[in-house]
Amino acid sequence: MKSFAVVSFLAFASYVAAQANGGPPFDPSGAKNVGNGAGAQFIGGQCLSAADCGSGCCAGPSGICSGLGAQTQAGKTGCGFGGGAAAAPPAAAAPPPAAAPAPAAAGTNAAGGPPFDPAGVPNVGNGAGKQFIGGQCLAAADCGSGCCAGPSGICSGVGAQTQAGKTGCGFVAGGAPAAAPAPAAAAPPAAAPPAAAPPAAVAGTNAAGGPPFDPAGVPNVGNGAGKQFIGGQCLAAADCGSGCCAGPSGICSGVGAQTQAGKTGCGFVSKRFISRSRRSLL
Repeated sequence: MKSFAVVSFLAFASYVAAQANGGPPFDPSGAKNVGNGAGAQFIGGQCLSAADCGSGCCAGPSGICSGLGAQTQAGKTGCGFGGGAAAAPPAAAAPPPAAAPAPAAAGTNAAGGPPFDPAGVPNVGNGAGKQFIGGQCLAAADCGSGCCAGPSGICSGVGAQTQAGKTGCGFVAGGAPAAAPAPAAAAPPAAAPPAAAPPAAVAGTNAAGGPPFDPAGVPNVGNGAGKQFIGGQCLAAADCGSGCCAGPSGICSGVGAQTQAGKTGCGFVSKRFISRSRRSLL
């Protein structure tokens, strides 16, 4: 109990001091993952060393978990924050490729497009639909979004399938099973969930502006359970895991990116959410 209190105090002291060093602002919803070395911190959350980060990269100058391809962007100074002790965890993250021959055989994004998020290695090629956006895929069946985009095979939101060098959904790796194209063809029925989720369908689209919603987040719209991921639609902050529902159309955003790509900042609340709240008080 005493050691936990010491770690919490050090994490808090580091959070206050580190912001002054520069780099992007920390996402405050990741405060619980700082300094525990459990590898549970998401990209954008504060870290004391690489052992905190799911991506295996704790970037300077202030200590923020970063995707490997973005470690020197937005004022970051590269992985390795936290000293020599932080170098060991990335090496420990390397064994998964050896335990998953199929992903290793798929290679890297040598054909072009965005870099793969290394945290997604366990989801490559298993066809279970568990790969998140930014992770490598061999076919659409790997991706939760139903879109495996070329030219190298990376899971993408349907609305962003041609951005950042991507060449659109439909990628199928040469080493993928012959049956892999079938799931890709079956991806269109993914449009059916809106019909099965009236609140999300009623909430509409991003007609007011801002980035397109990731359709994979439809089940999380308007339930107030805090399960919506960044890029998914929201009716209020209660839907978002990051705690930020950004205008002008209502999209979950990292706090540090709340005014980027046409977003107008956290605090969006839809009229439907307000109406529903009033009815619950009657």
